[in-house]
Amino acid sequence: MSLLQIILYVNQEHGRGNMKNNTQAFIKAIDRMMIDNEEYFTILRGLKDENNQALKDKVYNDFNLENNDSHFNSLDSFKNLISNHVLSCETSYDMDVIILKNISTQLEIEYLQNKIKKEEAIFYCSFSDALTHYGIYRGNKLPSFEIVGFWNVLLQMFYVLNLMNNSNYSSRCDDNYLKMQGFDKLSRLADSVKNINDKLNEEIDIIDGCVSFKKGQEERIVSKIEDKMSRLNLFNALRFVFNIYKDDKNKNKIEETLPYKYILNILIKNISNSNHKSNNKKKVCYAIELLTSFISLYQLKEDKFAIAGLSNLNIVEHLTKQVLYSNFYPIYSLKTTTLIDYINNIIQPSIDNDSFISCFGFSLKDLVGFFWFLDKQNDDVICISNENVFKSDLKILELFSVDANIINKNYSTKSSLLKSENLFAMNPVVKYRNMYYIIGFKYFKLNFYNSLLDKIRRSIDGRINSKIGSNIDLFVEETFFKIQKKHGYQLYSGNYTPPKKENPESDLLIETESDLILIENKNKYLTHASFSGSESNIVKDFVLSYVFSQKQLLKHERNLRTYKQIIFTKDQRVVNYNDQNIIKISVSTNNWFNIMINPSSIILPIIKNLRFDVKDDGRDSDFVKANKYLDELDSIIDEFDKNNSLDMRVILNQTVFLPLELLIDKSNDDDFIKILKQLVAVKMNTDNVMNVYDYCKYLIDVKTSAIN
Repeated sequence: MSLLQIILYVNQEHGRGNMKNNTQAFIKAIDRMMIDNEEYFTILRGLKDENNQALKDKVYNDFNLENNDSHFNSLDSFKNLISNHVLSCETSYDMDVIILKNISTQLEIEYLQNKIKKEEAIFYCSFSDALTHYGIYRGNKLPSFEIVGFWNVLLQMFYVLNLMNNSNYSSRCDDNYLKMQGFDKLSRLADSVKNINDKLNEEIDIIDGCVSFKKGQEERIVSKIEDKMSRLNLFNALRFVFNIYKDDKNKNKIEETLPYKYILNILIKNISNSNHKSNNKKKVCYAIELLTSFISLYQLKEDKFAIAGLSNLNIVEHLTKQVLYSNFYPIYSLKTTTLIDYINNIIQPSIDNDSFISCFGFSLKDLVGFFWFLDKQNDDVICISNENVFKSDLKILELFSVDANIINKNYSTKSSLLKSENLFAMNPVVKYRNMYYIIGFKYFKLNFYNSLLDKIRRSIDGRINSKIGSNIDLFVEETFFKIQKKHGYQLYSGNYTPPKKENPESDLLIETESDLILIENKNKYLTHASFSGSESNIVKDFVLSYVFSQKQLLKHERNLRTYKQIIFTKDQRVVNYNDQNIIKISVSTNNWFNIMINPSSIILPIIKNLRFDVKDDGRDSDFVKANKYLDELDSIIDEFDKNNSLDMRVILNQTVFLPLELLIDKSNDDDFIKILKQLVAVKMNTDNVMNVYDYCKYLIDVKTSAIN
């Protein structure tokens, strides 16, 4: 296989400011071409009305083509003529082909906004879609629209081809399609723009299918919405949002949701700016609607089957959108036992209790007791006075709290993410007027874990993150050991042979009657730069976590298939491979949300071709490591690919990326192992793999109830 390398230039992220309006340039070029060829096109339309063959004969004669097409309706000769024209341009090819798709998107948006008639939009789309619709050209670049002569000829041929074609149906501007749930991205965008324009007196521009904010417009929009919340009781507004989430979750409404995380963070940010006097539900809904519309302008939610169109051209943009989406949308309720298990099994083994108490003024036992206290509260906004609280609990509240005046400072827009300070995610307690507020404990339990880990790193042990890696491996193994008897499987872990030379080590291997389940854990998280939308850092972090574990898992699978038998060193136990199904699970201590739902069979063959343009000089060590892991992934996939007896699609399909919290939170479910295996195949257009697990469980429960 040839290796296609896409160079990602570190720290040179592209922006969307000062966007060139390609759509208008394209429309003008078409209009000019139509005027120049008006007389000729009139003749062709007249022939088409009389006889299709007469039209084809004239066109082929005019363009000096022999009619060697395979059948009557074939237009291959004319398509080849267009292809040759595209490839023969002597000027530079400096325009991305994706611009033509963006133009079609813009035309559909303008139709939805009633700025252009349906017939006009479809007409112009027939030009911008032509190269892909007819399969004429599959390159990445084209000459720019400034090359007038080239485009005059190309557009003329597009019109003639469309005229000869008798089956040119397109779903462009199809009202039923545009408003179908899961495919209504553009309709939602148009509605959001109208909502913001009408209610906030803004004028939002959409250029080439993407919102182009004027300077300062994003911040101004959010500021206007925040002003409308200044009299609302934001604590009750928070409760209202949590109730909406619970209602949607109970109805399995998990594919199209509100930007819960963003709405909650904006409400929390404004606690100190409100007088909290009004409980007007209509005004709360009004603010929620505006915040939802604003976030929709970023177009982070992909259509239902967008994953099918992934390629080396858009994989980075896809992953970036998913990370940014996770900043604004998903929340999820975890058991309190999951948080406590994290504290007891990941943090506690790696700290000195005396040093911990001396530094923070409470013990981990005190902290666990505090979490159990919070667990017993029914309110989603728990209020605790600093006067009626145990000393140790007060220390806990002080450690995790930040004053309402500065929480989520600068948090406002997508572009402000990197500048945001005192984020609620790392400060899960809000101090306001001598009271402590724990907001959404059910949904943000792991904020306490992540915050505590960060405070230990800053105050006690700067190497805590590297130390907990082995704790996580043991934690996962013990979790599966506890339920071993219930599910009747065998567990293996550690180094094994063969091959002796590599001395491979498996974090965990689970042997069931029909499957071998391989698990690799990785304590790698998205960095602040990644969460803020840095494309190079997002891909780098993704490679260091998912790709690293996948290349290890694939090597374990290769060893099983090659040697048929492996022996684990520490106890000399043997695992035989007898053509069982091999399932590979990459586990991350952090939830990567919708990134974890991407099908591996699509992602891995694309991601293995990415490379960072860095030199191995030590300054970009993580990027150098990422390149090394990509080389190794490419090598192992190539090794499998050359084995004609193996089905590469099956091998790449039988893998899944899961958060540690799923394993811990769900491990006591009766159908836990069954659903884990289902997650390999079940993919949904939702923002959290936890939702996919819940839906699988729901279907099993429904089926069981029907049988009983």
